[in-house]
Amino acid sequence: MKSFFDNQSLFTVIWKWKQHLIIVGVITIIASAVFSSPYFITPLFQSQARVYPTNTQSYSEESESEQMLEVFNSTDIKRQIVDAFELTSRYGIKEDDPYFRTKILKKYDDRIECKKTEYESIELMARDADPQIASNIVDSLVAFYNRKILFLRQQKAFEEAFSYQNDLVRKKKEIDRVSSEMESLRKEYGLLDYEIQTEQVTMGYMTALAEGANRTAVNDIKDLMTNLEKKGGQFFLLQRELEALEIQRDTINRRYDKAIAIAEKEETYTMVVEEPFPADKKSYPTRWLIVLVSLIAVEFLALLTVFSLEGIKSSKQ
Repeated sequence: MKSFFDNQSLFTVIWKWKQHLIIVGVITIIASAVFSSPYFITPLFQSQARVYPTNTQSYSEESESEQMLEVFNSTDIKRQIVDAFELTSRYGIKEDDPYFRTKILKKYDDRIECKKTEYESIELMARDADPQIASNIVDSLVAFYNRKILFLRQQKAFEEAFSYQNDLVRKKKEIDRVSSEMESLRKEYGLLDYEIQTEQVTMGYMTALAEGANRTAVNDIKDLMTNLEKKGGQFFLLQRELEALEIQRDTINRRYDKAIAIAEKEETYTMVVEEPFPADKKSYPTRWLIVLVSLIAVEFLALLTVFSLEGIKSSKQ
């Protein structure tokens, strides 16, 4: 064989077998063109869209686009698409197949793709034998994403609202307790406002002494002063505690209102910069590429066969 290749030109061998090689090439072209036709390979039409996340926030080190991609590629979204478009029947997969889930998810990943672009957008692509179905799948991906994020945000907001509601109930009980204690002191000791009453009673007492008020008036003032000395400190602390509790209650109430507003708010979480549409030209299979690859592969094998035959023939001579 080595002697053969050392002494014979490859082009001479090719020229010698040119008719055979041409015939093989023609047959290959015809066969690959036939077997890549719609009779054997179902043509697929591709639809795509590009979206950006909006009205969301990052909850980890991942970017908003990466989190968006996680949701698009989640099993929950895939299941909704499979059910909505009856992909099991479209893909010819039986539900009683023991490997049903594995097969349907693999077929899904072959036909439907979500990926991040270099510009932080998410590209959605779907291929189907029906161009309208492919476009509808991409539309549904966006709709299901919006619905999924809305559900998650509402669920979180309702949980927060429920927690704030419980906090408000507890805070109301504390306020009622403090108010009850203060009311008891008001009725029993005539205390209304510690700081104001302390100032007014002191001034009143001094004025009464200076003006020579009657003993009854002076005694009333002295009794109130005694009450302030005895229970004023407690009343003052209760006043401050009540003020702090009311501030906390108002803060919790604002957070509760905000959580309820979020839970009841309807909004979208995608900004579509490229709308999907039904394609008017198939994207798969690329027949000229199939024909070209088939021709190159078969001709290469044919040349190897020719060189082998020539080598064997040369070695026998």
